[in-house]
Amino acid sequence: MSTLIESRNSVEKGQSCAPTASPVILVSPTPEWPGNWKAYAALVAGFFMMFNCWGMVNAYGAFMGFYDEHLLTKSSDLQLSLVGATESFLLLLPSIFAGRLLDARRHYYLGFTGFLLLFLGYLLLSFTSGQGLKDQGNYGFVWITSGLMAGLGMTCFFTYSSHNVIQWFPRKKYIAAGITSTGAGVGGIIYPLAFKFLVGRFGFPTGVRIMSSIVAGTSLIAYVLGTPCVDVPRRDLGNVFQASTWIDKQAIKNKPYTLYVIAVALVYGGFYSVSFHVTEWAEVNGFGTEDIIAGGTGEQPGNNGFRTFWFLTIMNGTSIIGRLAGAVVATRWNNPIIVHAATCFLAAMLAFFFWPFAPNNSAAIAFCSLFGILGGSMLSLPASGVAYLIPDERQSHVGQWTGMMWSGVSIFALVGPLIAAALKRKFGMDAVGYWTGATMVVTTALFTWAIYLKRKEDMAIEGEEVKSREQTPSSTESGAIV
Repeated sequence: MSTLIESRNSVEKGQSCAPTASPVILVSPTPEWPGNWKAYAALVAGFFMMFNCWGMVNAYGAFMGFYDEHLLTKSSDLQLSLVGATESFLLLLPSIFAGRLLDARRHYYLGFTGFLLLFLGYLLLSFTSGQGLKDQGNYGFVWITSGLMAGLGMTCFFTYSSHNVIQWFPRKKYIAAGITSTGAGVGGIIYPLAFKFLVGRFGFPTGVRIMSSIVAGTSLIAYVLGTPCVDVPRRDLGNVFQASTWIDKQAIKNKPYTLYVIAVALVYGGFYSVSFHVTEWAEVNGFGTEDIIAGGTGEQPGNNGFRTFWFLTIMNGTSIIGRLAGAVVATRWNNPIIVHAATCFLAAMLAFFFWPFAPNNSAAIAFCSLFGILGGSMLSLPASGVAYLIPDERQSHVGQWTGMMWSGVSIFALVGPLIAAALKRKFGMDAVGYWTGATMVVTTALFTWAIYLKRKEDMAIEGEEVKSREQTPSSTESGAIV
């Protein structure tokens, strides 16, 4: 960022001036779009990081359906939900460390670790189930490889993706974060389709090995292109054994931020409950026919009606629209939390009235389409919300604040789908929709409260600035240059 310093004595030759006048520093404005190609390379890297973390989580419904119908039929719905919930939990929990490492510019360590753990997690998954025949799966090994190992790899990519583009695109941070988040929607389309095709064609072991090579290739691209922005000051780690290195007490004291974290936690606990159960919901209500890949041969018993698998694909696909639309609206209003509040309220209405009462296939498709759009907006903006809430003087802590948020969210991302599974077992499939609707109502209230407190803080700051200007002597009185 260029600066031009002019001494007051050189303003006009021969003109007398006060000897104590301060120099004037003119700072060129930050360009609307960065001119450095590395910024756009980081955007591509962020896309593939989201493609391989939340894209895989969004695809878990396809894995879960195969486990339930074929590979792990003796495992309970709660156990199968735990695999996907573990991915979400471990993707988020270590973010408190990942975010602080990013502030210290340890990007490449995180990127390589993410690449290695994700690739090995899905490669080793292919060796957990013999030939992939009926009931040959080993639940413990499936949980360790695709839940534990892959989940830890995902966390390296997740915070990295949004943190990096927000710093490269300071004036378009909401749009940049929205673009990278579309990787989650695209991954949520491609990975379920790849799983269905590859496992049906080659069997579970070989199909998952091919998928692991896709993960490795796209993760390597992300690692190479994810260059950190050097314009942002680097914060050294200091003593890694001190809690203050990882936790910023100012964040905890910030009431709008605290409310925001609680609200985002409820979003993740509620939304993925629907995502994990949508194919089963469609089958139970007769909206489609469940695909069964028998013995990895590609056989699909049943009629030729609409396949339940497509409901998850539609939800993931339409989320791309929501991610981009939410980013545009947030940029226009300069407030991503308003988008959060509006989409959560609409999602609650859908969950309450469409999930239990959808009368036919067309209504079910409409539900998945609309819920996907709203979910895309909800899930793409949390990092942008932190960037909006964080005070100007703490901007160099944005990675730390974002990581703290995700670690706080992780607990509910784990227990939310498990609560939904328990409710479904006791009260039936409709309970999943009611659980999601209830969480969305509460989040709407919390987001609205956070907006109110943030606005109140901003008005107080504006009032102090006006007061300060009124007490400061005018430029003509002080002899300053205008």
